[in-house]
Amino acid sequence: MNRSYLLLLALLLWAGVEAPAQTVLQQFAAVSAGAGTVSDMDLPQPTVKGSVLIAMPMLLTPDVQVVSITDNAPAGGNTYKQVKGSTSSCTKQSLDIWYCENCNPDVTELKFHLSGHVRASINNFMEVSGLALSSVLDGIGANVSDGTLTSEGSGAGPTLTTAAEDFVIAPYFSTPPLPTGVTPAAWTHHPSYVYVLKAPPGTYHPTLTGGKPGKNFCMSIAAFKTAPSSPVSPPPTAPQPQSH
Repeated sequence: MNRSYLLLLALLLWAGVEAPAQTVLQQFAAVSAGAGTVSDMDLPQPTVKGSVLIAMPMLLTPDVQVVSITDNAPAGGNTYKQVKGSTSSCTKQSLDIWYCENCNPDVTELKFHLSGHVRASINNFMEVSGLALSSVLDGIGANVSDGTLTSEGSGAGPTLTTAAEDFVIAPYFSTPPLPTGVTPAAWTHHPSYVYVLKAPPGTYHPTLTGGKPGKNFCMSIAAFKTAPSSPVSPPPTAPQPQSH
C-alpha cells in the first residue's frame, strides 16, 4: 500500500463535522403603552450578522393583529415572516411569532405595524446565533387559545413535533398572577415565554406551572433549525520519512 493512499486514509479518519453552537445573544421584553397603530421596541444592543431574530408580540386590545414588522438595519430593513399556525388568542387578544433569517446586522429598533389602535402591547424579542441562514423554520407552528389553568394552576401548552435539532420557543400570556415555572425540565422559563436550546428531533409539549387555578392563558410555539454542520480541519501530520 503506497504512502499517498495511507495519508489520504488518515485525513479521512481525522475529518469530521462540527455543529455550530446555538446561543441566545440577547432577549428582551418591553411594554409599549399608547393608543397608536405602531408599537416600537428598542433593543438593548445592536444585532449581529448571521443571527435569527425572533419577535413575539402580545396585543392587549381585542381583535387587533400585527400586520407587519420592520426594523432599522443600516444596510436596509429586514424582512420578518409570521410563523404559520402560531397565532393564539386570549379572549381575542392576539399573540404570535415572527422571525427574520439571514438578517442585516446592527438592528436597534423594531416597529410592529398593527391592524388597529391598541392601548398597550407586550413585545418579546430574542436574537439567536447558530441557526440556519435560510429555510430556518422547522415545519409550522402550533397554539393553544383561550386555555384555562387547572385546579393545580398548570396549563398544558401546544404540541409540536420537530424533524431536526432545533431551537424551540413558546411565548405565552396569562391573566395575573403569572405562572412561575414550566415542565418538563428541558424548558427554560421566562415570565412571558419558554424555550429549549439544542432540542433533538422529537415532540415538545410545555406545561406552565405555578399559576392561579381558573385563570385564562394562551401559548404559541415554533421551532427553528440549527445551521448545517461544517467540516472540522484535520490536525497537521508529521512529515513521513522517504524510502530510498
